Amino acid sequence: MSSCRDMDRLIQLYVDQEIDKADLARLREHVDHCGSCRQSLQEMIALVHSLEEIRRHEHSRRPATVFNHMVKWAAVYTAIAFMVYFVPQLQQHQSGSMNGQTAEQVPVAGPEQSVSRSTVMVLATSSEKLHIPENDYVQVIRPRHMEGDLNYETAMVYPSAIPTLMKDRQGWVKRIKRFVFIRVPDGDTMEELLHSAGFSRDQYRDHDFTEDTFPISVILTTGDQPQVETFTFPDNEQNISQWFDNLAAPSTLQ
Repeated sequence: MSSCRDMDRLIQLYVDQEIDKADLARLREHVDHCGSCRQSLQEMIALVHSLEEIRRHEHSRRPATVFNHMVKWAAVYTAIAFMVYFVPQLQQHQSGSMNGQTAEQVPVAGPEQSVSRSTVMVLATSSEKLHIPENDYVQVIRPRHMEGDLNYETAMVYPSAIPTLMKDRQGWVKRIKRFVFIRVPDGDTMEELLHSAGFSRDQYRDHDFTEDTFPISVILTTGDQPQVETFTFPDNEQNISQWFDNLAAPSTLQ
């Protein structure tokens, strides 16, 4: 059976629409039995789909920047393909574990029934000035309390938390698979974060970050082969709240 480390690579290939049929079959078989990788796949699909929605919204308001191409247009197709290819299998897996009920016996939530959202982890300090939605599904954790095993695959890192992570050097990289850094202030900070995650100085320079692009937001996937993608974070409270709603929506995480 394939290892979870192998699946990290296949999940990235899947969301990038670069996975071949054999690896897709391996991924599907693995997530049917591995809850951790299944959660990682669901979160990555939700994140990429949400970022694509933000990218399209920003594109309609102003010309695209050189970094927008890094969030691929295929994200929407990826989310749809995920729903078609994986959801029936995941629903069967989840339904079978609910008190021994079959898929036909599990009641479907009606329009008036509450539907739970996925919890979104946010790293921020008490001095944070950027808007954080006050919702039940948003859990704010102080970066100095980020110790031990965390039950999250992805963490949103707000500007106030970045200095604390930098003091921790490479410790933070080992705790969570995927970090979404929001508004990294400058090139020196970005270079230090990527270097801690395993990027060489040359690899950092290959991304052509220039000072006039900062502050900038990035998705950093950790591991043996770390990857980074840039995106545009919303610029007002209403859009930020909508961004979190999209990220936690059950329709994108099923």
